[in-house]
Amino acid sequence: MSIDTTPIDWDLSKVIPGELVTPEPDGDGDDIAPGVLEVRPSYPPVLRKAGGAAMVAASYTGKAIGITARATWTGSVWFGAGFKAGCVLGWRYVRAHDHQEVLGGMSSGTDWNKVKQTRLSRWKFLGWTALATPIIDLLGWWAITAFADIPAAYSWPILPGLELTAAVTAITAYGRYRLRAPDIAPQQVVADMDNPDSDEPYPLAWCDSPGRVEECVSRALYAERIEARSVRYLGAHKWGHEVDILLKGSTAGSVNGAAEKLDAHFNIALGGTLIETDPENAAHIVLRLVTADPFADMPRPVVHAPNSLSVRDLVVYGQGMDGAPLQFRLRGMSMLVIGSPGSAKTKGALRSLAESITACRDAIVVEMDPAKDGLSEFDGVMAAPPIRGGKDCTEWLSRLVKIARARNQVKSKLEMGDLWAPTAKHPTIFVIVDEFIFLPQEAKDLAIELLRLGRETGVHLLFAAQESTADALGDAIASAVTYRIMLASRTEDIRLVFGKGASDLGYRPDRLRPAVDEERVYDAGKFYIQGPGFNRPIQWRWHRLERDQIREAVKERAAAGRPWFDHDSLAAADLLHVIRRDGTASEATLADRLDGLDHDDAPAVAALLRAFGKEPFLPTTEMLLPALEAAGVEGLDGTALAELIRKHAPDVTAARQPWEGKPQVRGWRREAVEQAAAGLIDPSTARLRAA
Repeated sequence: MSIDTTPIDWDLSKVIPGELVTPEPDGDGDDIAPGVLEVRPSYPPVLRKAGGAAMVAASYTGKAIGITARATWTGSVWFGAGFKAGCVLGWRYVRAHDHQEVLGGMSSGTDWNKVKQTRLSRWKFLGWTALATPIIDLLGWWAITAFADIPAAYSWPILPGLELTAAVTAITAYGRYRLRAPDIAPQQVVADMDNPDSDEPYPLAWCDSPGRVEECVSRALYAERIEARSVRYLGAHKWGHEVDILLKGSTAGSVNGAAEKLDAHFNIALGGTLIETDPENAAHIVLRLVTADPFADMPRPVVHAPNSLSVRDLVVYGQGMDGAPLQFRLRGMSMLVIGSPGSAKTKGALRSLAESITACRDAIVVEMDPAKDGLSEFDGVMAAPPIRGGKDCTEWLSRLVKIARARNQVKSKLEMGDLWAPTAKHPTIFVIVDEFIFLPQEAKDLAIELLRLGRETGVHLLFAAQESTADALGDAIASAVTYRIMLASRTEDIRLVFGKGASDLGYRPDRLRPAVDEERVYDAGKFYIQGPGFNRPIQWRWHRLERDQIREAVKERAAAGRPWFDHDSLAAADLLHVIRRDGTASEATLADRLDGLDHDDAPAVAALLRAFGKEPFLPTTEMLLPALEAAGVEGLDGTALAELIRKHAPDVTAARQPWEGKPQVRGWRREAVEQAAAGLIDPSTARLRAA
């Protein structure tokens, strides 16, 4: 038997490669049968190594891409937030919102012009900046090319690229800050308010939520050592914020005393911190923080139609900072107005009052000013021509006091009751006195007497002064008037007008700023008031009527006719021959009144008055007797004329004086005939003179 073998052609494609393994016995003595097949994976070694490197590279590449994408997204979010906030800042800049906040809103054409100029200057600045930037870049490009040996083709993007990089970096950094401080508005900056543990005050403009306002007020009070049990936000208004405060160990006077420092803490206009006390709770106050003009949206006032009002009507004269109308009735009203020069005493308060009175069908007004021109624009609808100078003011006040005294008799005779009942025939009389402190002492005494007499007899005093000193007004005069008004005034005037402690209650007219000129009007027209229905220390503002409006109204009212002094009061005061109505033909004169009398002598006396006109003296033979004949009065000679006049004015006598070149001519003075007319209208006057 041979030992040689012949090779067999096996198909090994489906054979699993492997090798026989004879395992070693384990430590436990268990044996594994020999001939076990161990499978060996079949792969090329080069592909194995290449695959592992690719996976590693892909892994690190994926991480790098993820990190880059995340960083890009985060940076984009920061950049977007910064760009958005930057747009807000840019809009505020070009629209001059910061200037508007400093002005406290745009309440007049002057404020609008100032803001318009600021906007124009800022647009000019931006325009010059946009023009200068490419010029600077061009010069920089030339310098780099010339001195840095960098080709022009490669150096031109260097400066724009740096500028763009700096801008993007700044915007992104600002956006990161904005996102990490979401409670701060875009116009705000980093401040201690970001730290809740800080007690440092911060400006009110940084507050964008009620909680921020409460925190702002709490810190400001704490900085002035004013403790509060609670600070509660009441609401936002068009003019600012209102906060309810319950004090702890402090008083309203403490807050009032620190008002100027609180203005600085809140970074608002001087006078912007206002308080109102609670009469029922001394520790309770309301704090008003004024950041804009409360009266910026006041409508332009309109004048009233002729004779369309009555002293019994409620008339609107202005507006309160809470939007309430300033309205009261003229009947029974007296008023004291105190204000510094430029506070709008005349152009605001007195003009508004005079406009309403001259539109009343049952009221007349007399206006006087010893120092200035007063309300001369109303000349033509007043009951007397403008009264100027201390002497004339004293004379007229004396007459008005006589009328006020005499009206007690008229009131009883006509059965009016306890108070004067105004009608078109018996109107209420208002006396407007501007610049009261310039009156002579005698006139001041008469005015005070008129103030105390006139309430029941329908003669009311409305007077204004620059200050309220004891020697100018007296300590007791303020309490005798119905309404007390204080525009921008001195601190020491508050006690004399509003009473002791009024400042601590919130009445602070001393913090109002008077106007300087037509552009810087500031707080002109704003005021505080005390009187029936007005017991809150809030600001009010008079309507501002333009002079052109008044002139047009005066024409219409004069054409429609105005009431005048009632002859009953003039007769009772023995003033029929003193107070005369010289005006248009539609106005009743003393002669017109005589025409209405049922008396045989009335036509003759009326003809004599018309003959005199404005002449102080006329001769009997040359002028008076021919005038009587022309008027149809017959049968009178010089003797009969003298008897007629003395019949109704027993104490008058004829006169002799030069006339048309003649040295002595016998005749009569106009005053004598006027006294006779007064005796005809009121025979009791003639009887008293005769006695």
